[in-house]
Amino acid sequence: DGPHSPLRRRKRDWVIPPIKVPENERGPFPKKLVQIKSNRDKETKIFYSITGQGADTPPEGVFTIEKETGWMKVTQPLDREHIDKYHLLSHAVSENGQPVEEPMEIIVTVTDQNDNKPRFTQEVFRGSVPEGALPGTAVMRVNATDADDAVETYNGVIAYSILSQEPREPHRQMFTINRATGTVGVIASGLDRERVQEYTLTVQAADLDGDGLATTALAVIEIADVNDNAPEFDPKTYAAAVPENEAGWEVARLAVTDLDEPDTPAWRAVYSIVRGNEGGAFAIATDPASNEGILRTAEGLDYEARRQFVLHVAVANEAPFAVRLPTATATVAVSVEDVNEAPAFEPPVREAQV
Repeated sequence: DGPHSPLRRRKRDWVIPPIKVPENERGPFPKKLVQIKSNRDKETKIFYSITGQGADTPPEGVFTIEKETGWMKVTQPLDREHIDKYHLLSHAVSENGQPVEEPMEIIVTVTDQNDNKPRFTQEVFRGSVPEGALPGTAVMRVNATDADDAVETYNGVIAYSILSQEPREPHRQMFTINRATGTVGVIASGLDRERVQEYTLTVQAADLDGDGLATTALAVIEIADVNDNAPEFDPKTYAAAVPENEAGWEVARLAVTDLDEPDTPAWRAVYSIVRGNEGGAFAIATDPASNEGILRTAEGLDYEARRQFVLHVAVANEAPFAVRLPTATATVAVSVEDVNEAPAFEPPVREAQV
């Protein structure tokens, strides 16, 4: 870039437009920026100087001025990310050191070059979304920053994209990303935790609104379990024998299988006797360790009164079903065993006279 045209004083005040210098210029240095002139130079010899940051205060010597000509120069490459604007004052004095002008403010603006690539705030971002989530569901947000200017240039304007998805099932593009905000969302149906528990996306942030310098990070998405699988009895029929008069007797342990995530409310079983227990002779509870249903007698059974029970047991989960699912049932046939009891007299006491 060629030097600016000479700047001259108006009648009332110095007027200098902001000086713009691109950062990272290669030189050669020193490089002319602008020539400062006083209208009094026709009357007397004028000497020029500058003060302020970059001149006589740190970082000193970045800008200099030729004492007699008024040419202001930059002596080295500038870095906008370090200092984006310099405020200087120019001074004009006569040979005897008397000011001939009021000090004039000079503003040097360092214009941006795209010399910084975006940086993600994390190497790995983590999020989760329930299985079965519908397209349009927001999952998570990734974020990157760029030290370059995003106000007057596109050097710091970041655009996000997804480069890859693993695994690529049930579709190769299950997720999308908002190119401006970095919000990751569901774009296809079919998320099923029983099929894929976790997805890993390689996401990219590129400046120049997507056409410039780029960097990548990982977005790991866990598919959260919902109760979309009903527990199933295995087996579905049981037979047991119970001695009479035994309350709290363990009749049977009923086992179930459930494809939902173990040790969650969607997996833990809840049992109930739905038929055959009208008198309340039996009770069932869940074994927290095995998830089995433990069927016990709630009271002592009487062989002489009833010798056979057929119980129908249903199972559900602690969490409600996320979709409409059938309720599984099992059948337990219980035989009451006779116990040799001591004879009972009727009436229990007899009186005899001899």
